[in-house]
Amino acid sequence: MEAKKPTSDQPQKPKRDNRKSSGLSAFTRYSGMGFQMIAIILLFYWAGSKLDERAANEKPVYTAILAVLGVFAGLYLVLKDFIIKKDD
Repeated sequence: MEAKKPTSDQPQKPKRDNRKSSGLSAFTRYSGMGFQMIAIILLFYWAGSKLDERAANEKPVYTAILAVLGVFAGLYLVLKDFIIKKDD
């Protein structure tokens, strides 16, 4: 038996729609950025609370300062990733 050669008359397979996969990719990228930011803030908060326990402070000074620094650090890393990966 002879194998059929594809001709231009035969219908071609439809191309895959990349919108669905790109939407899922964007969702995973942005949710990953959110989890990264939360992890950084919680890490800074935890370090501040440990410092406050060690220093036996009456008010949680280190916790407040490090939590705010954690927010800025998280924002910096997330925005840096967002700006760089925006061109992809």
